[in-house]
Amino acid sequence: MIAVIKEMNFRNAPQTTENVHNWLNWCRDQWCKNGFGDWMIYERTKDGSMFIGRCGLRDYEDTNNLELATALVEHARGRGGLGLEARRFAVTHAFRNSTREKIVSFIAHGNARAERAAQKLGLRYIEDRIHYGKLWKYHEMGREEYFSQPHHQITSADCGSGGQTHGA
Repeated sequence: MIAVIKEMNFRNAPQTTENVHNWLNWCRDQWCKNGFGDWMIYERTKDGSMFIGRCGLRDYEDTNNLELATALVEHARGRGGLGLEARRFAVTHAFRNSTREKIVSFIAHGNARAERAAQKLGLRYIEDRIHYGKLWKYHEMGREEYFSQPHHQITSADCGSGGQTHGA
C-alpha cells in the first residue's frame, strides 16, 4: 500500500518526512478551508474494499476556481468507470457546496484515457499551460455548463456500481 501511495502522490520521487508532513498539512488545510478536498477511492470486491486511488478538488492558484485531480493505481485505470464516478461525485459536491465558478484540470500530453474521461465529465480543452514547471493540457468547465448536463445528478443508484469514496 505504501508503494502505491508513494507512486500516486509523489511519482516515486524520494520524499523527506518533512515533505510528506507538508503535503498532508496542505490536504488538511484544503478540507478546513473548503469543506472538501481529496477523497480516497475504494473498489468493492468479493474480499472487501480495495484502495484504488484518490480524487479531489483543491484551490487553483489565486482564483475562485478549483483544480480537479485524480490518481488511480494502474489496474484501476480505463475500466469500470470508477474514476469518472469519483470525479462526478467530487465536482457535483463542490459545485453544490461552494460558490466556486469553474473546475479546471491539467492532463498530461498523450494521456488519451484522461482526455476521454474529461470530455465525458464536460471539461473542454482550452490550451496548453505550464503548471508546476511542466507543460500540460489545460481543461475547464463552468458551473452552468456542468449543471446543464444530465450527468450532474448523483443518486444512490449511481453509487451502487462498485465504487466508494471516503474523505482523505
